[in-house]
Amino acid sequence: MQGNARGRERIISRVLPAGPPCGTLLNMRRPRTAAATDRAVVADGSRRVWVALVEQQARLKAAMARLPAARAADVHDARVAARRLRSLLKTYRPLLDERGSRRLRRRLRQVARSLSPVREADVRREMLLALAKLEPAVPAADLGRLRKALRESHAEARRSLLREVASKDWASSVAELGDERTLSALAVRGDAGLARVLELVDRPWRDVEKFLARPPKGAAPLHRLRLALKRGRYALESVSSFQPERAGQVLIRLRSAQDRLGEYCDAAQAREWVAANEERLGRPLARRLGRTLGGHQQALGAEALERAAEVLPTYSAWRKASRTLRKAPEAT
Repeated sequence: MQGNARGRERIISRVLPAGPPCGTLLNMRRPRTAAATDRAVVADGSRRVWVALVEQQARLKAAMARLPAARAADVHDARVAARRLRSLLKTYRPLLDERGSRRLRRRLRQVARSLSPVREADVRREMLLALAKLEPAVPAADLGRLRKALRESHAEARRSLLREVASKDWASSVAELGDERTLSALAVRGDAGLARVLELVDRPWRDVEKFLARPPKGAAPLHRLRLALKRGRYALESVSSFQPERAGQVLIRLRSAQDRLGEYCDAAQAREWVAANEERLGRPLARRLGRTLGGHQQALGAEALERAAEVLPTYSAWRKASRTLRKAPEAT
């Protein structure tokens, strides 16, 4: 934690000196009003958005540098980093150059999609082998077929990723995503105050409220709830130093709900894979696993909704605690 704090301060001191001329720093757009242009300072909200983007880019760059090894943890870290940065670009889109933001989001989506098959294969293998061991009296031959099918599926996903990582297009993506000029091209507005930034942070939470007003049922609606919670979490994390104790309580409940929703979605994907591979696995084992996964999925979904219902009250408490910042005047 202390090391992260020192790193953050180095970033701030290097690229965000106090009161820099607007337009000369980070390719930020100048404020639109004459008065704001005369003052020519970057507002606190704009500074905070820039620091959040720089930090996420650094995490993504470090994670992608480790990808040639294709270890499970490295794949997961790179996928999460790409999604975090893409989510922040969506949250703060009104403050960014639309063309540059759209191009960068497209690149990040391509990276995340390329990494998904390996990550899913890792999770699926772990889940199905664990569940198979809990099944009573599963014949050794059936377990052998399951292990072989999972091993082959994982190996193919890994080979596909390694081919992708070795391609010229991937090298181009890595270079672009790690280049400081990529963020500078976003032309972050320089006149966004804290109130404006907090207003943008609130927007993803409206989707969370909408989903939880009528608790979703089924794989697709629960997956959408999971995505909404992720966007809300990433947005909140970028401003969590405001009322940190309250923000921390929200994030604890968010992670708890996301963990269960993630396990639910993993079980749904594993169930689909088992059904698609019934011939390789053998019908008896495929049906047993399908039934077990169905029960597991149902229990996870119910628990996930219970945990998700605890998130909104804590977020409302954080909003209330930060209300003085929301009333702060914008830069003029």
